Amino acid sequence: MVNSPRCRKKVCVLISGPLPPPIGGMQTYCEDYFKTDIPKDFNVIFCNCILIKRMPEAKGLWGLFLRCLNRVFTLVVRLYMRVVKRPDIVHVHTDSGVGFYPRGLMTFWAKQFGAKAILHMHGAEFKEFYNALTPARQRLTKRFLIANSVLLVLSKEWQQFFASIGIAPEKIVVKTNSVFLPDLSERNENRDRLVVLYLSRIEERKGVYELLDAIKNYPELRERFSFVIAGPGTHSSDDVRTRVASLGFSDFVEMPGPLVGKDKDKAYRNADIYLLQSFAEGMPIGLLEAMSYGLACITTPVGGIPDVVRDRKNGLLIPPGDPRALAEALKLLAGDSALTDSMGRQARRTIEERFSWETHAEEISRLYYRILDDVHKQETNVVDSAM
Repeated sequence: MVNSPRCRKKVCVLISGPLPPPIGGMQTYCEDYFKTDIPKDFNVIFCNCILIKRMPEAKGLWGLFLRCLNRVFTLVVRLYMRVVKRPDIVHVHTDSGVGFYPRGLMTFWAKQFGAKAILHMHGAEFKEFYNALTPARQRLTKRFLIANSVLLVLSKEWQQFFASIGIAPEKIVVKTNSVFLPDLSERNENRDRLVVLYLSRIEERKGVYELLDAIKNYPELRERFSFVIAGPGTHSSDDVRTRVASLGFSDFVEMPGPLVGKDKDKAYRNADIYLLQSFAEGMPIGLLEAMSYGLACITTPVGGIPDVVRDRKNGLLIPPGDPRALAEALKLLAGDSALTDSMGRQARRTIEERFSWETHAEEISRLYYRILDDVHKQETNVVDSAM
């Protein structure tokens, strides 16, 4: 781990991120962060400025109560930052939607209390969120973004987008997501059917309906594969479950719900192919996890995925919204075991070389110290100019 010779005491880092359990990319990132050596080398404090999840969905008096409770909680966080523990760095994790604004407030508080702020953008649909805002809301959103010392984004595509809306390029830093490397000695294989794993949020954006259409329209898939559709529930979950039952797919399509810990590990070990036919992404941790388990992955060239997957080298890239392309990709892998095995090995090697947490933790630590060193240099220049 990186050490800074100028720091006589541990740098205090306040992390603002989502609540557990780790059933989404941002939650998984925050949980994995605390498994690294970063909390050993820094004085890391975790808090969340959104106490109640899914608060905007609550209506009436109950919704009013939850909003008031959240505002009281954010006030407590602010007082804590000002009175109890003044952090050197505030590292805020956020996505798009209404949750962006209470998290964005943390950046203003950090500046007010003399801390440096890092806004870590995980939202795959932030571009659509921003473009749909009124001009006044866009200006407010840009103020939140500009207030930070660093805007962390997951891909070069997102770097270009934020630069295009007026964020200074020198403030935008690309840091891809990362995962821990599992031991593959217990990989389960040699089954009559190949197991295709969909492990992500069950929603239209992730391409789950295209999977159902492919199974429906291409009967040979029902003979050669079994499918696991797993992930946290959304408004689409019940609809997908109903469709699976009504189409008569229940014998070879399993829907176990959200998977964490040992259950998630078992799902990856039982699978042969990982599927994520998304329309929009940042840098999907589920894809990185699947690659770390040596799975052949079928996915789409959106967001940061082209920075990870090279077509027919360490995975297959297909167009989003195309059930036929998905069916052809599945049939290709079923008929060419050598290609499937080769892509799995290359996928694992890609994670080892570029997307492991060991390397990522080093980069985050260097970023923390660079921010503080920049402040130190500015203070030194001010003193020198005054003499």
